[in-house]
Amino acid sequence: MTYRTRYKLTLIAAAFLALVTLLAIGSKMEMVATASIAGMMTILSAYIWSQTTRPSKHEQINKHTRKQTAATNRASVIGGERRSRALE
Repeated sequence: MTYRTRYKLTLIAAAFLALVTLLAIGSKMEMVATASIAGMMTILSAYIWSQTTRPSKHEQINKHTRKQTAATNRASVIGGERRSRALE
């Protein structure tokens, strides 16, 4: 899905839910208005999430990860032993 298509669908859905919210408020249906507002917030968060960049399966994962050295591993094991002894 392209950026433009996602944007249009988000605007259409938000406009529909805004219309439903206004009609529900006018008809004294608070539950429907609340559900419509929750739907608008869901659409907004889904749109924001879809615009974030995530690594694709074609990118190398090792590019951003760092290897731990033996000294780092040993230090974390010793720290874990100290914590478990303190709890005893």
